[in-house]
Amino acid sequence: GRRILEALTTAYGRMIFSSGFIHGDPHPGNIFILEGGKVALIDCGQVAQLFREQRLLVAEAILAASIYDGSRGMIELLANCVRKFGVTFFDGQADEDACAASVALYLFGEKDVIFPGGYSKEEFSSKSPLRQLKSFPMELVLLGRASVLVKGVAARLGVDWSVAKKWAPLAKDAITALCSEDECRLPAWALQSAMHRDDAGVSERLRFRDAARGCASLVRRWGIEKAATMLASRKKEEMSKE
Repeated sequence: GRRILEALTTAYGRMIFSSGFIHGDPHPGNIFILEGGKVALIDCGQVAQLFREQRLLVAEAILAASIYDGSRGMIELLANCVRKFGVTFFDGQADEDACAASVALYLFGEKDVIFPGGYSKEEFSSKSPLRQLKSFPMELVLLGRASVLVKGVAARLGVDWSVAKKWAPLAKDAITALCSEDECRLPAWALQSAMHRDDAGVSERLRFRDAARGCASLVRRWGIEKAATMLASRKKEEMSKE
């Protein structure tokens, strides 16, 4: 279970902070479990692109969520990240900062985190911060799907897992790598967090040939399953005619 979670979390972390493109439809039918606990995502019909400023905001929110302590300063930091991303709220909030911070914690916070302002973690509760949303960018919707999926898989497997803490090293590297107004530093894929470890614990960079080999294996597997399905369907039609 931990291997699958690690692979899924790492895959989405690299998408968010390296390429800036997010697979936005991570339901179980679009996730293939490969040998060794590796994962492959198919069906890229829903994809979102995170631009430089958006990736920086996500990185800041994740780093803040990973060390959230309930202080007013941390609440304001999370709230500012959420609002700068384009999230707006209905009028009449007693404490909009608490509401905005709760949205960030819903996406990236620990499973036992206490939301500020008395807001509930339960999505359908009358005190859910999600009920106060007036506008919510599509990029955050798809990003939220990814984080909530990983949290859900961890809960189903009974594994203690922190999305924020797992993504924190990638978030730090993204802040280091992304271009400032004056210069461009290392690309995110060239940083230490872009390394992966094999079963022996040896770190090495992802090679194109390895990615191509994995892709070919996935396509071959899909083709075999598709052919088997078509054959079974044809036999069923022939039997019904008889």
